[in-house]
Amino acid sequence: MNKYKDKISILGAGSWGGTLAWLLSNQGYKINLWTFSKNEWELLNKTRALLRPKKVKLNKNIQITTDLKEAISKTNLIIIAVPTNAFKDLIVRLKKLNLSKKTIILSATKGITTNSYLRPSQILKKYLSKNKFAILSGPNIALDVISKAPIISVIASGDIKVAGLLQKIISSKYFRIYINNDVNGVEIAGALKNVIAIAAGMSDGFGFNISTKAALISRGLIEIAKIAIKEGASAKTLLGASGIGDLIATCCSKNSRNYSVGYELAKGKKLSDVLKKLGQVAEGTETVKSMVRLAKKYKINTPIANAVYKIAVENKNPKVVLEELLSRPMAKHEIEF
Repeated sequence: MNKYKDKISILGAGSWGGTLAWLLSNQGYKINLWTFSKNEWELLNKTRALLRPKKVKLNKNIQITTDLKEAISKTNLIIIAVPTNAFKDLIVRLKKLNLSKKTIILSATKGITTNSYLRPSQILKKYLSKNKFAILSGPNIALDVISKAPIISVIASGDIKVAGLLQKIISSKYFRIYINNDVNGVEIAGALKNVIAIAAGMSDGFGFNISTKAALISRGLIEIAKIAIKEGASAKTLLGASGIGDLIATCCSKNSRNYSVGYELAKGKKLSDVLKKLGQVAEGTETVKSMVRLAKKYKINTPIANAVYKIAVENKNPKVVLEELLSRPMAKHEIEF
């Protein structure tokens, strides 16, 4: 067996990390699944089932631990699936553990940090520059992956050989991987689509129709594209699975955390109450801060992101913000870059 297949470490036992552990263990790989939470560790070991998105049994190929050093021992592949704002601290901890330069890191984290405004790839380059890395992103709702429906995703890396190697390791009959060398495009699209998904959830929460949601998705993609291109992304990437594909899935699925947050906000719920009930991180509520900041940096007009920011960050009334959004002057051209 390939040395990268002998044992895979997955850091983060939440909805996505747990799903990846379930997926890869069912392909016969031995998995070290790490969680920072002792309570989560106890529950996972006691029940031997995922806590979310759905209670499916974990097979004997998965070893669960809270010891980070143990989790990365005897492995040449680390998959990271922690919330964005926990990503940097985890990478710093890995650096202190003198990670082997032969170890490949695959980031399955979608977002932009709100303290340093860095993406996972930028953090990896800064702290683990000797390690090769890649980004996993695409229309991958965790609950859908567990259902064994045909699903695709994208692995992006500046080293296409690394992307190809990971494609062979992670692909399965139902979970097919495409490769891309546009790290910026895949990563930015995966992060910013969560903001548009909150708006899509609000659209449904207000009782609007599919035409309204289609408008949101198309206009939201333009906002994402404007920022992505300024950040060095290829416009072609936004037409693929990690671009429009991920955006459609997250904006339309009731199993999407960000969609659910938007839906509840439109019903008049407070964000703190919505997140408490959700029990998980909805990345869009934090990423919107970074999206608005990047838009200001590049002097880009992003009315949808600005509206989500006013509601999710400034706690403004969704109906008032909607009225403001609809009262804006008409643009001269549909698409302006």
